[in-house]
This record gives sequence, structure tokens and C-alpha cells, in this order.
Amino acid sequence: MNDDVKCDHDGNLTIQNHVLKSFDIVPNSFLDMQQMIESNKVKVRLYNIQSDTLHKDDKVELEITNFVKNDVFLVVFGGWIPCTFIKRRTILLADRNVVTEITSRYEGGVKKCSKTLDSFDSIFLQNKSVSIDISAFVIEANERKIPTNNMIDQQVANVKESLKRALPSLEICTYPGGNSYYHNLKDGLESVMKNRMTFLQEVMPKLNKQFTEKSRKEAVNIVFEAAKKIQLCKSDIVIILALLRITMAGKKTAAQLVLKDSQIYTEDKAYNAVCDLSAIELLFNLHNFHEKKKSCYNIALITKDKGLSLFSSLFSNTEISGSNEDNLQVNAKILYPVFGDDNDLLNTYEKWLKCEY
Repeated sequence: MNDDVKCDHDGNLTIQNHVLKSFDIVPNSFLDMQQMIESNKVKVRLYNIQSDTLHKDDKVELEITNFVKNDVFLVVFGGWIPCTFIKRRTILLADRNVVTEITSRYEGGVKKCSKTLDSFDSIFLQNKSVSIDISAFVIEANERKIPTNNMIDQQVANVKESLKRALPSLEICTYPGGNSYYHNLKDGLESVMKNRMTFLQEVMPKLNKQFTEKSRKEAVNIVFEAAKKIQLCKSDIVIILALLRITMAGKKTAAQLVLKDSQIYTEDKAYNAVCDLSAIELLFNLHNFHEKKKSCYNIALITKDKGLSLFSSLFSNTEISGSNEDNLQVNAKILYPVFGDDNDLLNTYEKWLKCEY
């Protein structure tokens, strides 16, 4: 990261000689993430700045360069942000690969190797205003299947011990009811996760190829017929993921990386994919909860998974349009042409959303 952009232990951001005690940041897009992955450069836009040296109405726009290659991503509601620009009082929803990285990289609050500090270290060694939520880790599990309550209890105990050994001062989020919070979370997700896995195992062997205009139409029908048979919610994110597998051009697209598609589509692959989707939904729900409570906490999904990050960053102009005790309705736009340049497909999708089973 540029030497003139730093974050201190209290979460204050310093840009050149300006100390930003608080700020809001415009989430970056899919195209921004592609640029950062390819060039290590990214644009940043800050507003609502509180600083002794800047006016409250000032906006800051800059382009930064990562001198150490970025391999960790912060997904937020409406896009993503560079790690150095993490806001104070951020709850990090950490997936399994991040938890594993923490426990293997640190011991007693110190980095085990002598390599140059990178963006990951800037969060966990140089910023004491963050806390970690292990919900996504608990659901993903080490067994690559929906965990039992006993498995959850064992995992929670083990991961808390490992995290404390690695970073003793890192705050781990706790919830009323202790482990029953994770039991209830698993129970709430289990049915939809199983349906999504069944859907993916049925359609993915038929989608593991490049598509022509004709074969794309046939593939879209395969997706809709499978979703109808399994009775998925018409706007289910797994349907969007499958459609993007058909429409996104190129090798190793965001959809392919999330799906890890192959002719033999195993239950493990399906479970990994639906865990990624559940992590995105957990992010949305936590964001909505803290927004409604006006808790002043910020929520970010932290992951080393490039596919998950790219897929999440496709959704922009995100807003909560409704909620009840069981469901959260989220509206988002996919502005990039990967989904929006095929009018026939868009018309077909609109008809799909309006029709009844």
C-alpha cells in the first residue's frame, strides 16, 4: 500500500498529513476489483470526513497502489473496499480460509515469519478497532457438510482457542444464548442450503462448457426447469449464479470460480458453493440488523477467495426493500454487461420472475 496511506491502532486513517478520525467510503465495483487484481491499483472515494485538517464537506478521491500483491478482500454491502480503508468498529465476518490464515500466520499477537507486512497484517496487527464473527466459519465447517450441533460446539471451542492463541487481543463476537445462536443459524439455513445443493448437482454437469447463442438458450431453460422442480425461490441467488455461469465470457469467470464446476459435480463442490452464497446473505443480514439498531458497527465479509469476492462485487446499488422474521428482500443491480447485454435473456428472466409454478 502507498506509504502515505496508513491506519493506526485506533482505526484512524492517515493520508499524507491528514488524520481522518471518521469517514464513509463509496464501495468499489466489479470492474474496480478486476483492475486491482490485474494492476494492483484501485481508486478510492471518501466522504463524510471528520478531520482537524479537512472541511466536513470535503471529498477525497485518490488512486492507490498495493506494493505487496493483495490476496485478501473486504466485501461490504454494495461492493467492496480496500483493506487499508476499513472503518472503525468493523465486525469482520470471516470465512474458513481467513480463520485458517490467522491461526497459521500469527502466534501470541506476532507474525511468525519475517516477511514484509501486507494488507492482511494491516487489519489484524495494526488495527485494534475490529472484531471477528465466526458464523460463516462455523457453517462452512471442516467436514464439508451441514454440521450437527455437536460438531458446531466442538468447532466453536477449537476455533476460539486457536484464535486467542494466535491473536490474544482480537475480540471474538459473542451472542445471547451462546452456541445456540449458531445452532439456530444452522437450522435456519439448512433447508435452503440442501435445496441449492440439489439444484447445483443437477444442473452443473450440463453447464460445464462454453456456450453459443443457441446453446445458451437451451442452458437457461435447464436452469429454470431444475429450479422449478426443486421449488427454489424464483429470485434465489443460486439461480443468478447459474445464469452467470452461462452468460459470463472468458476463462475462470467469477461464476466459475464460485461454482468450481466440473463434469463430475460432487457434493463437496456443491456445499462449498452454497456456503459462499450463505456468507453473502449473512453479510446482508448483519448489515441490515446493525443499520436498524443504529449500532454504529460496520460489517464486512473478509475472505481470501477471489471468486467469492468477484461474484459479490457484481451486485451494486444494493438496498434492503423489505424484511420479516425469516426473510430479507434485497434489491441489487448487476451493471456490468456480463448479465445485462442479452435482451432475450433479460426478457426470459423477467417472465420467469412473474410466472407461477
